[in-house]
Amino acid sequence: AVQEAYWSWFSGVVDSALYPVLLYTSATHLIGGLPLNSGAAEGNATAALSLASLGKGDFPDEARATLWSCLGDEDKSCGAEYLYRLLLLLAFTAPNCLSSALVGRGLVGLGLFVMSPYLALVVAALPRARPANFRLRPTKFKPAAMVSVAYWSLSGFDSVSTFAGEVEAPHRTLPRALLCGCLLMVVCYVLPLTAGVLADEEWAHWKDGSLTHVAQLVGGRWLGGWVLASSALSNWGLFSSELLEDSFQLLGMAEAGLAPRFFAVRHPRLGTPLLAILFQLAILSALIGFDFESIMCIDNFFSAAAATLEFAAAVQLRRRRPAMSRPFRIPCGTAGVAALVALPIVIALFVCVSTAMETRATLTIIVVGLAFGLLLYLPLWLRSGAAEAEGAEPAAPSEEGGEQGAAGDSCAPRVNSPPRAIS
Repeated sequence: AVQEAYWSWFSGVVDSALYPVLLYTSATHLIGGLPLNSGAAEGNATAALSLASLGKGDFPDEARATLWSCLGDEDKSCGAEYLYRLLLLLAFTAPNCLSSALVGRGLVGLGLFVMSPYLALVVAALPRARPANFRLRPTKFKPAAMVSVAYWSLSGFDSVSTFAGEVEAPHRTLPRALLCGCLLMVVCYVLPLTAGVLADEEWAHWKDGSLTHVAQLVGGRWLGGWVLASSALSNWGLFSSELLEDSFQLLGMAEAGLAPRFFAVRHPRLGTPLLAILFQLAILSALIGFDFESIMCIDNFFSAAAATLEFAAAVQLRRRRPAMSRPFRIPCGTAGVAALVALPIVIALFVCVSTAMETRATLTIIVVGLAFGLLLYLPLWLRSGAAEAEGAEPAAPSEEGGEQGAAGDSCAPRVNSPPRAIS
């Protein structure tokens, strides 16, 4: 439980670092004069923009620099770029420090504005469509990185676990909602990307933020600016919801004794978990110095590791407590549940291995992150051993909860952010 909570929380924190980086890179395609470290840009993953131009093999540290590797250069562009990213990070964080309710109200209705310029992009690209563009080969292609990007882009649906008990007729509603949500997300990615490929003969060279360039190409500067504004708001929305969730998860972990107690302290007037937010801000300030793909690899490793534990918990709970009341029950036995989660577990393990081996930098951070999780568990293990030595009985699992997972049988300890929007 400790590792599941910690891996989920750390994955969310790392995920938050992606959005200031992605927004800054998108802005460089439209706003001239912004510094962009060429080494980091060359190796960036294209995430929601392109699944094609990715990486250069295992451990390509020499081929892809990060901002931390060039901050001491005489050319001050790396320092300037990091400063811009840090300012974006601080601007994104400020609303969470002031009011959780403010963040919630700000996210309402954001989806329509965020998606509207991409619909305009699809329409504007139709007159320029050249089917022959599909025959062009990307300059860089790495299947493992493509799977990692797809995993990141479409993850987040297990957030239903936190409110499954509040859904009316969940046995009918949840399967339909998950199916419709998954199809909608795929369509929202496929349509703009397909339109961009058909309209841009240079799509094989796309990098982070390239849809901003495509929008300007097919619709002029106004459409490029609209897409950039949409990117800014969508990145802020994803960042804010992720930081809000992770801050309160850390607060909850502290209240449950799974993290230091001082993280449970709220601001006396604002009511926000300020210490938890500031602690995460310190971590994010270091992470934004890396390129997009490196951050995404760290995020995906811990997210996939946590998902593997959730799937395993679903099978174990079905095996040990098959008669337990559930808001939604998978209509099959233990063997059927195991068969359903087998492929997702294989994919998650593949993501873990491929992302850990991406670069030396990502592997180092992953190892440090795993070690920190074990250190976090150590005092709890010592307290548990002391309680057993004194003859204390372990707490019995509650019949009330613990099985409202994404598949209706596992307990997900965190609310994942919404599936990733195009940016």
